[in-house]
Amino acid sequence: MKLEFALAQYTDALAHLKLAKSEPSEIAILHILVTRDAIKEALSEKTQLSVESLAKLLELDNFLKQQANAIARGAKLAEWRSTFHPSPEAWWWFLEPTSDEEVSPSNRLDWLFNGLTIAGLAGVAAYMTTFAQLFATGGISFAESFGLLGQGGLLLTVIHTLQDTGQEQIKNILKKLNIAPQFHSQATLGITAMLLLASVGVYNSLPRIGDWNYREGKKLYERGLLEKAKGKYEQAAKINPNNWEIPIALGQIYESLGSIDLARKEYEKVLNLGEARAFNNLGRVYISKNDRVTAETLLRMGLQRVRKEDAQLNYELHLNLGWILLKQKQYQAAEKEIRQAVAIDQAIEGKQLGGGMAYCLLEDVLEEKKDTKEASRWRKMCLESARPETLEQYKWFIETGKQDFADQIDTTGVVNGESNPSTQP
Repeated sequence: MKLEFALAQYTDALAHLKLAKSEPSEIAILHILVTRDAIKEALSEKTQLSVESLAKLLELDNFLKQQANAIARGAKLAEWRSTFHPSPEAWWWFLEPTSDEEVSPSNRLDWLFNGLTIAGLAGVAAYMTTFAQLFATGGISFAESFGLLGQGGLLLTVIHTLQDTGQEQIKNILKKLNIAPQFHSQATLGITAMLLLASVGVYNSLPRIGDWNYREGKKLYERGLLEKAKGKYEQAAKINPNNWEIPIALGQIYESLGSIDLARKEYEKVLNLGEARAFNNLGRVYISKNDRVTAETLLRMGLQRVRKEDAQLNYELHLNLGWILLKQKQYQAAEKEIRQAVAIDQAIEGKQLGGGMAYCLLEDVLEEKKDTKEASRWRKMCLESARPETLEQYKWFIETGKQDFADQIDTTGVVNGESNPSTQP
């Protein structure tokens, strides 16, 4: 408030000077210089200025500089300086008369350049606000922060130059670049233009940055680093909310952590798009809720929609449908679905999350059918290959009395798997 009051007094004092039909009096000039001192004092207290106030201060200072001849004629500046001992940064106490020949034509357009600078800064500030909101979650990578922090630093530098403490610094920088004083306003406008263009470039790159976060989250998820993956997915969702794969990925995180209702809400966001992945994962959620009819319905609808070339999703749909049929004690139908999942699983290279679970379910079906010889074979395969993807899949071993299985299988897909060398990429 102190700064705004000082700025109002400064505005009023210069308005009287602008309207005066004669040379300003010593009292009027002294009043202007003192009110400008008040602004300098308020700025030194780190008071924040709005963009509108910065624009106003810049406009008023430019007008004051244009009155250098009138002030030098009407005031005893040298005598006043010896009395008040102003800081060299207080340039208004050091105004010198200039001849018309010394005034560069380019300086007459400073008001235009400075106005465009303020407009450009307002645009950059709007972009920076958007970026700050989008990147408030999850942590920003070096690749992302390089562009964003670079712009932020330049923006603060430019705003700083509009305040007294920064004006001398920017002048020194421009001098080192061999930019003549009469072109300083143009140079500042050029910097602002580059900031604005860079901001537009980053804004247009947001979908790619969102996709990058999604891919990084997927890598972390494959390693079982669920909380880190969750942060990346959440950030990707804010940056690129139209990517349907992100709610699916977040739902898998929640499902792995046992937060079934949160997982359901994420999957339902995608269900109306008709994506087979949403039907599969939501069906798996309803298996956990023991809603067998809804689960079977969703899984069969997913099988109608899945692409043949999507081996992983075909595997999961047959696996989950076999699982729910097994729970319903429809052993023949369950075996048919699970054997299809086994065939796909064996054709997929690598140890994917959820892999090997078909072997475990098949062993259970064969045990129910009293086919102990073949069941023994799949029991061994289950112990060697099973890697549960969710907490519910792991709980299945406990619920079915297979604690000996639960003690031996790989659970790095359910909890942090960083310590397991086999899960490192």
